[in-house]
Parts: sequence; structure tokens; C-alpha cells
Amino acid sequence: METGMVTATWSADLGDPRTVATVIADVRGALEREITAARADFLRAMDPHDQSTETASALAYVSFHTVQQALAEHQRWALKMLGQTEKAEAEAQRAFKTEQDRPWFQYNPTGEAAVTAATMAADTARERVAESLLTARLEQLREQAADRAENAAAVPWAARLSKLAARPLDDDTTW
Repeated sequence: METGMVTATWSADLGDPRTVATVIADVRGALEREITAARADFLRAMDPHDQSTETASALAYVSFHTVQQALAEHQRWALKMLGQTEKAEAEAQRAFKTEQDRPWFQYNPTGEAAVTAATMAADTARERVAESLLTARLEQLREQAADRAENAAAVPWAARLSKLAARPLDDDTTW
């Protein structure tokens, strides 16, 4: 679920629970396919007569490792995408200009040393904004998930069932 939330931070409208849920479900499906493929590769590499009780542990590790790799890749991609937002770009431009305006570059703000230093400052600022956006958006998604879980658990089953029982059946439903 964490990998899906990381992907949703840049690819979904965080105010729309349906799009967030769709992104998370898509990522979960992709991860399940990757895990299945990794486990199949592992089992093909093993001697069929050599399978023992350690096989289950090894398969669990393969699954865990696949998810860890996917999470790291999704985080890199999210940081890249969030680094292209208007907020990140504006901060990068401010850092670039600030660095060029340093006293030691005042006589040649477009010289190679000034441009190199300004570019490095801009890249650093862009990365920091991307990290900040990722952290803030993940926190927002976690809070939304906690609120949904809390609200879903707050309604007793008796109330849910009575609402469902009161709904009319479709015309084509036969018993």
C-alpha cells in the first residue's frame, strides 16, 4: 500500500479518494504480478528435489525484496515528478538567482563558476522541495486512510444492514 501511496502523491488528485484508490489498486496489481514473476523465477532456479522448509522462507524473502525494490523505484520516480512541479521549479529559480547574486560572482554572474554554482543550488532546492512535497502528500494520504478506516468502523453492522435491506432490488433480480 505504501508503494501505491507514493505513486499517488504525484499521479492522482489527492482530494479525490476514487482516483487515489485506483492508483493504489493499479500499483498493488503490478506488485503482485512482479512478486509472482520473482517467485516463479526463484522456483525455476531451484532443483525440484531440493525444496525444503527453507523454501517458504526464501519465497517470503523474494517477495519482501521485490516490494522493497519497487518502493525505492517508485520513490525515485515520485521525487523526479514532484521536482517538476511549479513549486519546485520556482524554488529552483530563486536558488539559481540567489547564487548568481553572491558577492563573489557580482562581476561575472554568467561566468562558468557562477552558472555551475547556481545550477547546483537550483538542483538542491528542487530536490528539497520534492522531498518536502512527497512527505507532506504521504502524510495527507495516511490521514485520509486513517479517517476512512475510522469512519468505516464507526458505523455498526446493524445500521449498515438496515440501510442495505431498505434498498429496492433490481428488476432483473430473481429469487
